[in-house]
This record gives sequence, C-alpha cells and structure tokens, in this order.
Amino acid sequence: MEVKRKFIFINDCLKELKKRVPQEEIVDAKFVRFQDGAGKVVLPTECRDQDVYIICDVNDKTPNSYTGQILSPDDHVRDISRTVGGLKDNPQRKVLVVPFLPYGRQHRRVFGESIEAADFLRECHYLGFKNVLTVDAHDPNIASAISKHNFDNMFITNTVLNHIVTKENINYENPESILIVAPDEGAQERARHFADRFGCNYAFFSKRRDVTTIVDGKNPLISKQFVGESPLNKDVILVDDMIASGGTIIETAKELKERGAQRIFVCATFGLFTKGTNEFVSAFANGLINKTYISNLTYIKEQDLTGIEIVDCMDDLLLCMDAMHYGKENISEELGRTYTPVRKLVK
Repeated sequence: MEVKRKFIFINDCLKELKKRVPQEEIVDAKFVRFQDGAGKVVLPTECRDQDVYIICDVNDKTPNSYTGQILSPDDHVRDISRTVGGLKDNPQRKVLVVPFLPYGRQHRRVFGESIEAADFLRECHYLGFKNVLTVDAHDPNIASAISKHNFDNMFITNTVLNHIVTKENINYENPESILIVAPDEGAQERARHFADRFGCNYAFFSKRRDVTTIVDGKNPLISKQFVGESPLNKDVILVDDMIASGGTIIETAKELKERGAQRIFVCATFGLFTKGTNEFVSAFANGLINKTYISNLTYIKEQDLTGIEIVDCMDDLLLCMDAMHYGKENISEELGRTYTPVRKLVK
C-alpha cells in the first residue's frame, strides 16, 4: 500500500511552493502567539503512518497575525519543534525542508563561540527527522554533525544558469569571453563549479581580516588581493551563496569594473538584502551591475527590485521531495549535482 504524504507549512512564506502542492496533502496547521509572545501549534491531524514534510523558511519576515511581531529565525526553529510535538511519534517518516539552513553561517568554532549549525542538526536528530533537505548550504561539511542521517543539500545551478545565459545572451560558445569570480576564498568551489559548466576560467579575491574585532557580526577587512585571470573585456558572473547586506558584492563589482570588466552579473542563491536594495538598484542604474539574479527560495521583502531578477526554483524543490517520497534510490539529478555543460543545458 502506498504511503500517503502530508505537508505542513510552518509560516506564510514559500507561497509559490504551496500553490503547487495538492491541497488535499496540506495540513492546515495553526500557529498561535499569546499576548506575552509565547506560542503553540494546533494540528487537525496526527498524520499517523504517513510521510510528513515540515517546510519552514527561517527568514520569513511576515508579521504574525496575532501579535503583529516579526519572528526571528530562532522563533521559526522553535515552531519546528512545536510541530513535531503536535505530531508525536505517529508519522512513518518526518522530513524537514529548510531551503535556507538555520545558523548556516555559524558553522565553525573560533575561540569560545557556539557552533549553532551543528547544534541545530543534532536537534533535528533528536526530534526524529529522517531527512533534512536544504539548498546550497553555506558549508556542506556541516552534514558531518549528523553523519548517519540523510542531509540532502540541493543546488539550483542548472536552473539559474539556463536563466542567465538565455536572458543575457552570454556567448557560452566562446568561453574566453567569460570569467567567473568569487568575492572571497569561501566561494571558490562554487566559482569553479560554474566555470566548469562554461569551460572558462575563474578568479577570486583573497582577503585578510582583523580577527580581534567584530563589527556587524563579522571581522573587518584589512587587505584584499585579486587572484586569477584579468576580467578585462569579459562578461563576469560574480557568484556567492547569499547576499546579506550586499556591501561585499558591491565593492567587488567596483573593483572588477576598474579592472576592465565588460558586463557584470551577480548570481546568489539567497537574496536577504538585510540593509535594503537601494545600493543594488543604484548599481544597476549606474551600469555597475547589469543584473542581479536570486532565487525565490527564501523571503523577499516588498521593495524596489529594479535590476534584480527572481528565478523561480520551486519546481526544483518539489521535484526533490517527490523523489524522496517515491523512494528513488539516487536523487543526484534532482539535487542538481549532475554535471551538465551550459551548451547542452541551453540546447
């Protein structure tokens, strides 16, 4: 007998995904906040002996309907735990879908710091999740925190590259005219992966930071050096996993332009824009950045998005969940790990 499937959406984000899921498979969970801010979940069913997919966007900034408060990532993570409590141990399998991995940027310990990402994944193990599905984890090695469980890290490279190449008429038949750039050493692997798809070169900026000081949650930059082939007269694709405040991306684009880059396209999986989009709108208007591409896999505030293109990746996420539910043995293709050159991808 086929195991039934249910979806529980923790918050009001990822609306496009919710539209594409059969309505009879959605559990209408109610998340209640009391006046003092405490919360609870009310589930109409225990989903006994079914596969349950708990879906949460920890960056959701939609004001809570009961209190008007904007919940933090910590609040959303607590709601995940509440939902599991409401289900008890009745589902046959529990799968957590968090496109943006909570605490993913706090993935290693320096001095007396906590390792929030690892602690979160271990809590997922305690809560009984058999699978954790995320997208473009800041550090994929964090999977070692739950090495005996399924940590599925999905990539949207094919979807985004297809979108950029066709929309921007990038000459992928002439790899010499293209350069992939990483804004720092941490994004090197991603840049190399993009470059392999085009058959072109990649470059990166090597940075040195003041590790004794923290400003806005990070160490201030001391020096920066460009490493790799010159961007002179090339179309540059600047790649990273996320845009937070965006300061690093804007400064990197300026340096690339000074070095003679012809066109600059920014490609990031998540556009958080924690300080708004004004700088990116100005960069587009001034010709510094030709276009910024982000996915719709996390909350995007209603604001000026001139020059910012949102790539729909909900079908990729749903395809992954379908493969997991129907027991496909190898889901590398659905996870976006199958290597496809751009010339074949576009054709």
